[in-house]
Amino acid sequence: MATKVPAPASRLPLLPAALFLVAAIAWPMLETYTILGFDGCEQYSLSIESLSDLGVNYRQVHPLKHFPVTSWLHDYQNYNFQQAGILFGLAHLALLYITRHGVTSRTAPLRTIRVLLTVFYAAGMVLMGRIHGGPREQLWEIIGWHWTGLTLAAVAGNLNSIVAAVVPNQIGGFDRVPSYRALSALLGVFGLYSLYRFQTLGEWDFETHIGRWQRGSVYPVLLWEAVTAGNIIIAHRSGEFAKSKTL
Repeated sequence: MATKVPAPASRLPLLPAALFLVAAIAWPMLETYTILGFDGCEQYSLSIESLSDLGVNYRQVHPLKHFPVTSWLHDYQNYNFQQAGILFGLAHLALLYITRHGVTSRTAPLRTIRVLLTVFYAAGMVLMGRIHGGPREQLWEIIGWHWTGLTLAAVAGNLNSIVAAVVPNQIGGFDRVPSYRALSALLGVFGLYSLYRFQTLGEWDFETHIGRWQRGSVYPVLLWEAVTAGNIIIAHRSGEFAKSKTL
């Protein structure tokens, strides 16, 4: 009697995993490279200096220290904002599509929410990269779009992490792992708390930790992407996706 050989697991889930990883790895590389071209500070402080200043494409008077600074490599940070939003959007929508056959009445509303949050996150990051956060934009009265982009991205990205933790088996079964859901919730809560701290800093001075709280609202989403990619890869190797009827 012939032995039934199990069907090999589809490699499709590895596509969103790869996109998540590229976004998460590219960010620190591009940000670090941009910082190398930030001229005007004797020592760059991740806690004090903002992500927004890295993307300003002209010489400006430093809003905290009142001396001129220039981000000579600003294009890289503006590309960084946009690649993070676009790759997150492509990866997350692809993952939701690939796992569409595992939808239940319990998970369907959460998946719909995640689609909307994905669109908002991508739009927010693209806004941050297209409209700068410098004094010229403030004079032109368009700087609000930059801060709207940050708020959209931080709220949507971190809320998505929290929604991912609410109910297991939303996407392919790998998210039933308690440690993954706990870490997702922790990252989302910390990201939203950081945004709250950033929005309530009050009047800025040379000791204000703008960079700490702005980065604190963005980095957790990148970490969630890396963690999610890792869990997808582990689930794929263990055959979890094949068991979950993801395709």
